[in-house]
Amino acid sequence: MSAIDAFFTVWARARRTFGAGTPAAGTQFDAGTKLRQMGVEVESAAPQAVWSGGAAKAYDATNTAHRERFDRLAELDHRLGRSVDRSAELVGAGRQRLDALRQWVSDAAASVPPGRFQEAQLTQIASAGLGRLQEIVLGTHTDLGVVAQDIVKLTTEYESVTSDEKLAGGDGEGDEKPDEATDGTDKTDMSSGDINEVDHANRDMLEEMRQEYQQLPDGQVKTDRLADIAAIDEALRTHGSYLIYLEKPGDPSQMIPAATSVGDPFTADHVSTTVPGVSGTTRGAIAGMTREAAELRNEAIEVAKTADPDNPISTNIATVAWVGYQPPANLGQTSVLDDDLAQAGAPKLTSFLSDLDAASRNPGQTTALFGHSYGSLTSGIALGDGASEYVDNAVLYGSPGFQAVTPADLGMTDDNFFVMATSDDPINYVADVAPLHGWGASPNDVIDNGDGTLRFRFEHLETDAGNTPIPGYESKTGASGHSDYGRNAGERMTGYNLAAILLDRPDLTVRETPLSW
Repeated sequence: MSAIDAFFTVWARARRTFGAGTPAAGTQFDAGTKLRQMGVEVESAAPQAVWSGGAAKAYDATNTAHRERFDRLAELDHRLGRSVDRSAELVGAGRQRLDALRQWVSDAAASVPPGRFQEAQLTQIASAGLGRLQEIVLGTHTDLGVVAQDIVKLTTEYESVTSDEKLAGGDGEGDEKPDEATDGTDKTDMSSGDINEVDHANRDMLEEMRQEYQQLPDGQVKTDRLADIAAIDEALRTHGSYLIYLEKPGDPSQMIPAATSVGDPFTADHVSTTVPGVSGTTRGAIAGMTREAAELRNEAIEVAKTADPDNPISTNIATVAWVGYQPPANLGQTSVLDDDLAQAGAPKLTSFLSDLDAASRNPGQTTALFGHSYGSLTSGIALGDGASEYVDNAVLYGSPGFQAVTPADLGMTDDNFFVMATSDDPINYVADVAPLHGWGASPNDVIDNGDGTLRFRFEHLETDAGNTPIPGYESKTGASGHSDYGRNAGERMTGYNLAAILLDRPDLTVRETPLSW
């Protein structure tokens, strides 16, 4: 592939991140005029002179509050419409600049005369084009990230309007809280390193918690805790799974932390621990994560059997799904824009990895840490604070940032720390502004080697479809968006790469370069 062809390939990928079709206009989201009219209609229902007394005053106060709510919602809708319009303008301008850049490179390349210096001149044009391309994409995505933050802030303001207790009757029951320290008396003791003993003790504890929480008053807290338990039950229906960690929260309004393992993590030669991101609560994630852990283990076993017949890789593997901290419940929460929950969860992750390491009966065991989305931020903080002592390899994917400028900031190296990012993952926009959050460099930052060539600041593993380096091994499909990374591990390139890292064989991974991203 020539330098100009490489430029056009990268350009096409960059252009796809700007989408297709006409961006939505803010008018589609702005119902402000209608809301104000509804407020006027509500105001017309105020008590008249013929009705007076205490009841009339109470009604009038509530009626006024409703009118104020409609006015506030109208204002928020207008602001949302303006933000959407601004986003559309940025996308449109970015597309125009990309199209103009493509034309410039095409015209410049066409003007180069044939001869022995032709390829060198074309390479210079392509290099200049890539530099301008990076400026356009990063600049636009940074601006879009600012708009996205504005919209997220609006979400909080919407919530403050709609959660008014005087009007909605809410009592806050069931609201998730950041992790709080516990006295440690009601959580797993893994020190025996006996998988059956640990599993049985945890299942007994789970049943006791079920009986206790069934006695709670009806409400959101009871519903959520029983949903946590039901999700753990479902996770344990996965073949070969064990309940290796369970904690009874001191406050029943808090999530039940838990971890499952497919395979025995105390005796396995290779162990992985996966940390979930936004919405990765026990009730919402542990069952699916345990199934994905089983799929990853199966893929790792297949890779181990196939990779090097002359130098066999152990198939004694365990994959852990750790749901031991409270992540943001959804992308609409402002907590996704700060690291408070990650800071609270990181010590818990470090403690879990330390306990797992101490309970291991296999001195040659290798441990891989996988962190997705907000879980990558939690994992990064944990690694930087000392968890790297218990980790041989790490892969963080779909990441908004992980508080590092180099792998060394996390106690890792270029040889054992990796990133995965699909080109159409919307979290990439957040990753671009990681420095603004104090979350280190963008996980997808591209830097110049000093000789005109480019590389990722952090080693990237391939997410697109393609072949593996194992002769005769099946080709893999690509991952897309924000949620595909860990799904269908036996089919996707992301699953293959995670399996290779789990096996402590980075040499078997498929790497990604800025030109292929």
